[in-house]
Amino acid sequence: MEISQIHLDVLREIGNIGSGHAATALSTLLQRRIAMSVPEVWAVSFQEMAGVIGQMDEPQAVIYVKAEGEAPGKAVFFFPLESAEIVVQALIQSGETPDLYADELAQSALKEVGNIMVSSFLIALAQFSGVPLHPSVPALAVDMAGAILDAILLEEGTLDEQVLFIDTQISGIPQIEGQFIFLPEAGSLHKLLGAFGL
Repeated sequence: MEISQIHLDVLREIGNIGSGHAATALSTLLQRRIAMSVPEVWAVSFQEMAGVIGQMDEPQAVIYVKAEGEAPGKAVFFFPLESAEIVVQALIQSGETPDLYADELAQSALKEVGNIMVSSFLIALAQFSGVPLHPSVPALAVDMAGAILDAILLEEGTLDEQVLFIDTQISGIPQIEGQFIFLPEAGSLHKLLGAFGL
C-alpha cells in the first residue's frame, strides 16, 4: 500500500497525542517535567530499515511490545545504552551508572518507561482509528541492536512490507534519544490507514 504524505501527517499527529500522554505519565513517574514530541514520521521498506536505525552492531536497550487486536504488529523502542542508563538513574535516583545487563531493578525500571512510551502510541492509534489494539506485557533485551531485531523478525507472523518510524524527542532529561518503530503484520497497515477515511 502506498503511504501518502497526508497519511504520514495524520500518523505524526497521533504520535504527538501519544507522546503527550507518555510525557504526563513519565513526569509523574520521574517527579520532574518531561516533554515529548514527534517531529517526524516516515515509512521505509525492510531493506532500508537497518540503514535508518543505524549502528546495528552497537549494544542498545530495546523494549518490545506486541500489538494485539484487529491490526496486530510489533512495536519496538530502541534506546542507546547511554540514554537508557540516564533514564534509569533519574528514575531510581541513583548517582551510579546502572548495570542494565544484570541489575533487575534497573531492568524493571526501563521496562516501565518503555512500556509507557510504546503503549501510549498504540493506545492513541487505536483511539484515533477506531481499530482495537492491545499492548502486550513489555519485554526488554540489552544486546546488539541487529541481533535483537533479527530475533523479533523471526517470531511467527507475516509482516507488512512497510515499517513505520516515529522520531521521538524527549526533553526534561539531558542527553536522551531513541527510536520507535512499528512493524505491522500483513494487512494491518491497510486497515489502520483505511480507518482514517483518507
